[in-house]
Amino acid sequence: MPRTFVNQLTVPGAIVEEVFQVAGKDLRTTKKGGLFISAKLRDRTGEVPAIMWDATQALFAAIPQDGYALVKGRAGEYNGAPQIVIEAMRPARADEVDLADFLPVGPGDPDEHLARLREALDLVKRPALRALLDAVWADEALVTRLKRAPAAERLHHAYLGGLLEHTLSAAELAVLVCRHYPKLDRDLLLVGVLWHDIGKVSELAYAEAFGYTDSGNLVGHIVQGVLMLEEKIRQVRAAGTGFPDGLADVLRHLVLAHHGQHEFGSPKLPMTAEAFVLHHIDNVDAKLHAFWRDVAADADPSRRWTGWNRMFEGRLYKGFEEEPAEETHDDADADDGLAGGL
Repeated sequence: MPRTFVNQLTVPGAIVEEVFQVAGKDLRTTKKGGLFISAKLRDRTGEVPAIMWDATQALFAAIPQDGYALVKGRAGEYNGAPQIVIEAMRPARADEVDLADFLPVGPGDPDEHLARLREALDLVKRPALRALLDAVWADEALVTRLKRAPAAERLHHAYLGGLLEHTLSAAELAVLVCRHYPKLDRDLLLVGVLWHDIGKVSELAYAEAFGYTDSGNLVGHIVQGVLMLEEKIRQVRAAGTGFPDGLADVLRHLVLAHHGQHEFGSPKLPMTAEAFVLHHIDNVDAKLHAFWRDVAADADPSRRWTGWNRMFEGRLYKGFEEEPAEETHDDADADDGLAGGL
């Protein structure tokens, strides 16, 4: 039988018996001293909170964090949002898990996206930066990971191919911004766009389920991106192409400052025009993608406002439908037109 996905849990009371990825789990205590499990369950269509009463420490320990569990229960609702009330669950067997149900795939063609990205980056003229790009395109393993990686675990472009889609969108936006502001160094900005999130190919896990690698948790994509940049600069220099120290520094700065604020993980604040623009291009593309995704996925498509949105810290306005204009008939105008045609 076809499975029921998270985005189909719209009927309270409906029976649920499916395999889900356990995106999060907590063992908590009720006011009476009993144990219950609060969990987040995920498939390729989204994530749903779940609760299981009368739980045990042994059951909690048996359910794998970021692994898969067979869940039996019913669809419910809490604070106006879907929820699963779990009646029973256990770790899923390997033959019960279809990875296609859990790894969302982006809507575009990665090969087409890569071709468009390379076309945008072909605008780069400075020899040292051209050599750096050539070193990237020659690294088949890196290009393969760039085409497959998501841009995030869940915040934006959270699907296979999402990182490339986000990078392409940011690069094409950078070209437009540079046309409007010709004082910007287009070469630097475009190469910065390519490198700003490239560390996510190592930060994120995306072979069997989305999550963070040990290196991702310990180091993070910003520092990983700088380390990858250092490796490619060494390759360019070893091949005999000069790469000025000052140029290397401003490229490092683009990666280190692209989150814009210390509290958002940036080791440095933007100190060049290109770093300032890169931060805002990155933020606009990520936020707009998340905005339109969350509006489209709202539980009640008939209402004009979404529920509370954590990323935007408020409800999102979906807009309104224009009322159709009333048809008017001006007999005098019609007669004039007819007479003029005779």
